[in-house]
Amino acid sequence: MSYYGVVVMKNAFTLAEVLVTIGILGVVAAMTMPTLIGKQRNKALEAQFKKAHSLVAQVITQMSSENIDIAKIYCYNYRDRDERVFIKDFAKYVKVVKSEYGSTADLTKLGYENSKFYQSAPGHELFNADSHDNGAIILSNGMMVASSGCWWTDGGVGLDFVVDTNGTKGPNKFGYDLFYFQLDKNNKLHPDAGDYLFATTDDQKLACCNFKSANTCKVPEDTGVSCAQYALTDTWPHDDGKRYWDMLP
Repeated sequence: MSYYGVVVMKNAFTLAEVLVTIGILGVVAAMTMPTLIGKQRNKALEAQFKKAHSLVAQVITQMSSENIDIAKIYCYNYRDRDERVFIKDFAKYVKVVKSEYGSTADLTKLGYENSKFYQSAPGHELFNADSHDNGAIILSNGMMVASSGCWWTDGGVGLDFVVDTNGTKGPNKFGYDLFYFQLDKNNKLHPDAGDYLFATTDDQKLACCNFKSANTCKVPEDTGVSCAQYALTDTWPHDDGKRYWDMLP
């Protein structure tokens, strides 16, 4: 088109060029969105873990002020004890919305979709139901605490329990929203590193918090039992130069 001999050019994208651009943007979004979603999920899991650990530590401190030796009270006198009493007494210090003080080996009693939790390993490898079979409570903030009972070794006795930081929401997987803790004879709260159970060396602890392979712990179904120690120190078990909460698959 021309006016008075001057040619005026109209620049515009062709349909093909627009479609190519949209396609490129779609590919970039498809590549970056999972990473962004994963980072956001991990931040939420980290916040939930810290909140849960802080709450549990406070409760144990309160219980300790009334009991000289918590592990001894709930674990000794084998014939007379009922290990489920621990979770009943724990419940006195928190706001409980649901409880089951019988056997909780089957998690559907608490409103979970599945009867068991999952290992830290890839896929849906089931975790040992002994970790949550001695009574459990769900708190008003959505957390779940389940008693694992007592464990004896040459070094003494430990009282164990599992914390699900977001309850029935999922992923219900050790190392993500599920963590194992222990109380020793001094009422000290430990992230379970297997001190009373299966792992004492670094290699054994890694085997019990493995995100690459299933059933690597000495007791195969317990792969994931040692993840709390790594979560607390924010150290990735497969590379101690990386942060735990950045690397969760």
